[in-house]
Amino acid sequence: MELAIPPSTSTTVTTRASRLPDAAPASHPGALGLARTSLLGLLGTTAILVGSVLGGQSFETHLAGAWFFGMPGGLFGSFGSNSTLPPVASLALVFGGLILLTRVWLGLLRHLRDNPGFPVKRVVFVVLIWAVPLLLAPPLFSRDVYTYAAQGEMVSHHINPYSYGPNVLGATPFNEMNDSVWSGTESPYGPTFLAADGALDQLSGHQILADLVLLRLLEVAGIALMVAATPTLARSLKHDPAHAVLIGAGSPLVLLSLLAADHNDALMLGLLMAGLAVAQRFGMISGMIVCSLAAGVKSPAALGVLFLGWVWAGPGASVRQRLAHTALAGFVGLATMEVAAVVSGTGWGWIRTTTTADASFTGITPINIVARAVSIVSHIVQIPISTMQARPAFIALGLLVAVYVGYRLLLRAPTDGVVKCLGLTLLVLALLGPIVWAWYVTWGLVVLAPVAVGRLRTASIVISTFWAFAGVTALHNVFMRLLHTFVLTDLLLVAMLLAVAITPLPQLVSGRRRRLPTLNPRVLAGSGASAGATT
Repeated sequence: MELAIPPSTSTTVTTRASRLPDAAPASHPGALGLARTSLLGLLGTTAILVGSVLGGQSFETHLAGAWFFGMPGGLFGSFGSNSTLPPVASLALVFGGLILLTRVWLGLLRHLRDNPGFPVKRVVFVVLIWAVPLLLAPPLFSRDVYTYAAQGEMVSHHINPYSYGPNVLGATPFNEMNDSVWSGTESPYGPTFLAADGALDQLSGHQILADLVLLRLLEVAGIALMVAATPTLARSLKHDPAHAVLIGAGSPLVLLSLLAADHNDALMLGLLMAGLAVAQRFGMISGMIVCSLAAGVKSPAALGVLFLGWVWAGPGASVRQRLAHTALAGFVGLATMEVAAVVSGTGWGWIRTTTTADASFTGITPINIVARAVSIVSHIVQIPISTMQARPAFIALGLLVAVYVGYRLLLRAPTDGVVKCLGLTLLVLALLGPIVWAWYVTWGLVVLAPVAVGRLRTASIVISTFWAFAGVTALHNVFMRLLHTFVLTDLLLVAMLLAVAITPLPQLVSGRRRRLPTLNPRVLAGSGASAGATT
């Protein structure tokens, strides 16, 4: 028996896309409109690339030999800044380019919402054009990929990353380019990733630049899996697949935090989305195996196995039946992980190290903001509590809330749909976790993309846009740079960014815009397709 992912019901809901054949043909941008959209987005990402290279270590490592250009001693290396504070020109280009890219993305999203049925391949082609400068860029906004390279070097030399940090490699480029914060820290990543990581290091001939290129291509493969899986899930819910691809894998947040920054969350999400799509088309066990491989990259993807197991019993199943099927799903997941652990040769040490990154601190993590606010209030009322003293209690509270919300969503999955409930769970888990990085937020947003309509669509856009800007650089560094420049320079910067934000864009040549009724998102997610046990 096979259970389709959408919640079971025999009711067929007609959406905008399904009504289009009975109405007048929807208008789509012609070649000129797509060319404008492509070139404007390309201009935005090119500005981000140039600004990042100018900004030096404010936006990239700026270590000699860390990339083919933009580093000391290399091509265009002299243009980079050695200061941790970004130059004003760099800020103007990076944030101006991001504003432009975001506006172009929003404009295309708006057009696809009002005119469903646009070919997915054309949207993918546009996003590919936007991505070209980021594919060529050095790793931006994070040094994590250098840690991946170091851990791959360890695996290829049969050194267990769950027992040692990259500093065991000594005075080698792999350790020297690795972020010193993680130099003595064990790996939090699962055996799927470490097996691939070690294989790529061997394939590179233990040359760090070649290894970095291969790691970027691995993340590109993850994004490609997202793009391939998203339309299948969107169509199963009678949602527009092109819109789903653009709001998920095509967002500025994904392009900057997963592609330009080379985070392995791209591979995790690609495998997770592929697992959901495989479960939809080929059966639950196959989907669970792929989702288990995703969990072998980073542990949050294990929730995909849990949700699939819970709905596996079919419509109207008892709690006992659902628990039995969930236990069987857990067995499938554990067996898959054991195979990955044997292949990687690293074992199960990641269970112990998976929370390693939680020890870090960012000022924009919601838990930290609340802890800081409590600390300020405590000093006002003369009962002083430091932020770090208050933080553990709010970390525990945040995790409890996330677990409760996830539990409630798990119970609703048979009726509201796995995609929607899993996506919301991952988003809540990321936002209420001990540490929130921009790429963590993609966990929920990419999974939610196939069901992002109505208010859920609006929320996804707002959250994605905020974290795209928040993830570019430390806000503290921006603030300090503005303090160190003349007021006139700051005003010119603000004026320039404002101009980019409000200047009309000749983006799309759109014909008649047709606004069609929007159904309640819950109805769409819950009744988008017939499901149930089929033989």
